[in-house]
Amino acid sequence: MLTQAGRYNDFYGRFETLRKIFRFDIRYRCRRIHEVLKKLQISNENISILDFGFGSGDLLASFPESCSVTGVDVSRSAVENAQKNHIFRKFKKSDFNTVPEHDNDKMVNEKYDLVLSSHVIEHVDDDFLFLKTLRSRVKDNGYLILFAPIEEPGYIFFHVRNYSQAGLENIVKSAGFEIVFSEGSMNINGHIWKIITIPSRRNWPVLGKTVNIIRLFTLSLIPYKMIRILDHILNYMGAGPRQVMIVARKR
Repeated sequence: MLTQAGRYNDFYGRFETLRKIFRFDIRYRCRRIHEVLKKLQISNENISILDFGFGSGDLLASFPESCSVTGVDVSRSAVENAQKNHIFRKFKKSDFNTVPEHDNDKMVNEKYDLVLSSHVIEHVDDDFLFLKTLRSRVKDNGYLILFAPIEEPGYIFFHVRNYSQAGLENIVKSAGFEIVFSEGSMNINGHIWKIITIPSRRNWPVLGKTVNIIRLFTLSLIPYKMIRILDHILNYMGAGPRQVMIVARKR
């Protein structure tokens, strides 16, 4: 099986403009993070932030320029792309480094006000150890923000494991965090799309990429506020979420 480092080593930097246009899910997370932080009365200014598995860097770039931002990723191209990105030169401080895929603890050994990780935990060898490693980089009374997919076993073949919202909450708590916020979302990205996008999730030649483009194009046309409304409606109808967001305080 192709490793995550191998899968994403040369992924970033190519078609970056198109990716930003169609990745409605990333835009959603960027906006939702700041809404939730405001709701919880957690400052998003003049803080230090670590994003483990920062990818395209959009989550970090969504914070005010008064922040110090650090990103680590298994992908060489992610780091190179971020280092060249003029957006990060405006921040108080920015630093980007690679981390070994199977030894997450070999990353920058500093503590941060806020640690982010979006759709990474389902890929790591040991999710409890991964969370303990992230906890060791959180300042006392600092916070962790975690996004992960909610899916059935085997839905995406290269995910090491799948989660429910309650299951992820439990492991976050067992790793030494106190949950202060948890919600399911992205209901619109499941159900009918779950069936239609099986070819892309199974990595079928040609057809897989085609249906994924259709999915991304269609969902990217829906404004953020409408996604929130549709999620509430689908949830009321019993169509469950496809993503969980957790904000947790270090105990």
